[in-house]
Amino acid sequence: MSQPSRISRASAALALGLCLGLPAVTSHATDRGAPRSGALDEAIALLEHGERAYARDALRQAIETFERLARQDAGNGRYAYYLGRAYFPLIDLHDYANDPQAAATLGATGLAHARNAVRLDGRGNPDAYRLLGDYYSRLSAYQGIFGRMRYVGHSIRFHEQALRMDPSNALAVIGSGIDKLRAPATFGGDVNAAVAAFTQAIAMDPGAPVGHVWLARAYLEQGQHTLAWQHFELALKLEPTSALARNEYERAQRELSARSARLAR
Repeated sequence: MSQPSRISRASAALALGLCLGLPAVTSHATDRGAPRSGALDEAIALLEHGERAYARDALRQAIETFERLARQDAGNGRYAYYLGRAYFPLIDLHDYANDPQAAATLGATGLAHARNAVRLDGRGNPDAYRLLGDYYSRLSAYQGIFGRMRYVGHSIRFHEQALRMDPSNALAVIGSGIDKLRAPATFGGDVNAAVAAFTQAIAMDPGAPVGHVWLARAYLEQGQHTLAWQHFELALKLEPTSALARNEYERAQRELSARSARLAR
């Protein structure tokens, strides 16, 4: 199947989901110095808003533009990269709405775009490797036990590759920290190492909320609830419209309330 055909089918699936009412950061270093069009700049602005606020319509419009540009220049890895980024928030958006099937389906489409970005521009865009690692990490939750182990292994490998290519990529540091937070000990899981990675990422990009969100999650794993709430609040202070910060904060509150209720029985 040709790339334009895959993209068109993915767009149709997304549009159908949006019509049915399904609930559909930081700056990224990519294509520096490359020619930019007005349409591309507008789509990137929509993408960044969609990533930050999980804005369904903005993501849909961005996807449509990136697909059109990809059809016009099928060998350009930038468009596959941006498509991968645009699909990624849809995983969380549907997951928070208790629709894991849609989250996994849209995630698989985004994963294909991220793979294509690396295939088309494997040496020029380190953040494409970071994004690919993020996909494998995020989608591991929808795999069986053996699939999960395989996805975690891929996530670790691609995050390490991203950091070899660009050690200053704070998102890749966060991705590596998430690997350590989620992985079993036999795969290098270590919550203390995760805390160190998230702390490093915050120092590298202090204005971004995402490092604080993940540091809060790591502190919850350690039982350090006061520190966790402090970092959730810092994330929301830095970016009040961050859907990731808001949803993870609310999810953590629900988890702790449920745990307290079980202990009180």
